[in-house]
Amino acid sequence: MRNLSIIVCLLCLFITVPALADPMVGNGPGYDGGQVHWDRVSGYYQGRGGEFTIYSDTSPGSRGLLLSNSAYDSYTKGRDGNLESFQTFCMEAGEYVRQPMNAWVSESSTSIPYSYGSGSHAWWGGVAGVGDDLDYETAWLYTQFATGNLFGYDFNGSGGYASLTRAQTGSALQRLIWNIEGEDGGIGVASGSSFMDVTLTGDQAKLIGEWQTLYGSSGWSGIGDVRILQMKTSYDCRAQDQLFLVPVPGAILLGLLGLGAAGLKLRKFA
Repeated sequence: MRNLSIIVCLLCLFITVPALADPMVGNGPGYDGGQVHWDRVSGYYQGRGGEFTIYSDTSPGSRGLLLSNSAYDSYTKGRDGNLESFQTFCMEAGEYVRQPMNAWVSESSTSIPYSYGSGSHAWWGGVAGVGDDLDYETAWLYTQFATGNLFGYDFNGSGGYASLTRAQTGSALQRLIWNIEGEDGGIGVASGSSFMDVTLTGDQAKLIGEWQTLYGSSGWSGIGDVRILQMKTSYDCRAQDQLFLVPVPGAILLGLLGLGAAGLKLRKFA
């Protein structure tokens, strides 16, 4: 059993090492997330912005997606038929998604005065174009979304808050994230406001208000397990940065150890 555990641990290290490799230059500390494609599932978005689907680039010579979606709920991963894909939202309003994109998982904040030590940073984010750190409220919202726990969100297509559709709840969340991250140019999220390319309904604005109230009473601090995926193209052009919920540390390792133990038990009693 001891020898088997050692073998499994070595196997886990072999599996996880590529995700810690550094074949591309990131903006400060972090790690390579691989080369990815993006898509948008019909009925999951409204106008520009999320929900976006990030999935593996499997073209010849591609490094492919190196990120696990194990922290995501069943309603926020694999929605396009790709088992490894996950749903995400944009951090910037003035950049564009590309095909393919190199993803860098940012684990550092930028310099003062724009940094408050959040530990994850967007390239060229913010209306001023200086980049900005991940806001705590954005991290809370995305954690609730990715784990399938965001109040009023139409995860299963049965209708969300005030019967809003998944596209409408997704649009409301995207516009709130842009507002929090300073991407709206001061337009705000009031009912009837023309927010970027979408005019919010009264119910969308009310849902945004509910989310803000819930965050205010949550006691949340920090960015938790949310990180910004700094994106760029193979020819070094900046692309739209996205959000990612990292797995619980050690979850994959424990899972493989469990499979190893189960396999040994089955073999013993075969």
